[in-house]
Amino acid sequence: MKLSMGIFLFLIPVQVLAFNVSDLAKYSTIAVKTLAKNDSLYKGNNSTSVEIQGTKALINVLGADKVYYDTQFVYKGDKEIEHEGETTWYYYTPKSLNGNRKYKLYYRKNDVMRAAYAGDTLVIARKDDEEILLLIAQKGSDFERQVYDTLGLKIKNDDKVSFWKKLFGKDNKEIETDYIQDPVAAVSDKKWIEIYFTPGSECENNIIAEINQAKKIDIAVYSITNQNIVDAIIDAKERGAKIRVITDRLQSKGKYSLVDEIESAGIPVITNTGHKIMHNKFAVFDGKRIESGSYNWTESATESNAENCMFFEQEDKAFTKQFDYLWNLYQK
Repeated sequence: MKLSMGIFLFLIPVQVLAFNVSDLAKYSTIAVKTLAKNDSLYKGNNSTSVEIQGTKALINVLGADKVYYDTQFVYKGDKEIEHEGETTWYYYTPKSLNGNRKYKLYYRKNDVMRAAYAGDTLVIARKDDEEILLLIAQKGSDFERQVYDTLGLKIKNDDKVSFWKKLFGKDNKEIETDYIQDPVAAVSDKKWIEIYFTPGSECENNIIAEINQAKKIDIAVYSITNQNIVDAIIDAKERGAKIRVITDRLQSKGKYSLVDEIESAGIPVITNTGHKIMHNKFAVFDGKRIESGSYNWTESATESNAENCMFFEQEDKAFTKQFDYLWNLYQK
């Protein structure tokens, strides 16, 4: 009798919340944004299903084809909720878009998404071709801070009074340091940030994709030895794109540097004269789209290093202003 009761107690199911912020390392491709009031969170909606509107960032993460994903839904904040379900990433071609595709991520209602509100952080991460994570981090929670720290992001705080406002009574959005050292991005209320990790080709491939479609490219990268990326830069120059390159003085003279090849193609290149090193790794595409992170434009960063790169829309021209500042400084 005692044995039977012991077995009965042992078999009682216990819910264990398994997701930890360190699990984000299992995902190679991630999109992040702050939920806005106009995001579809189905508050007051009687439908049993809801859709997240597709964007370029989500297409980059989830692909261009229709896919059914096994999905882990997670909410972390003052309460912890997990749900195993499915999502469908699909497209349709409305007449108003003249045959262009419009994408949506479809899911059925669940307690995780029911807990989400505007201001929370939404993370959509792909592990492989069959599995994704849909994570909600409650605004202001310790877990949200852990997510941002893990991904190398900072939380946007519009209520914070800037140094320039205190000093001059008005804001100056230009980056305040002499140069950016591995800058992090602030998550906007309306735009996605895409994050990719190496080893793997995601950073290289997405940088090349941006180069291939841009008409104006400003590059500030510490080390450039990746032949595939350099080939794309030279091809862009040949099709008429306007390109400027800033790189580190010592790295540009290294054994594997391809900076001479870039200069030989007629692309203007300058190196640091006002700083000990030029340690930036960012690029500005058409004055709008930013690539940044720890990822140098090297083969080792793609093939063997643990690196990250992120893509997002520039706000307040901060990166463009910093590039122009360095460009002018190094020509003196």
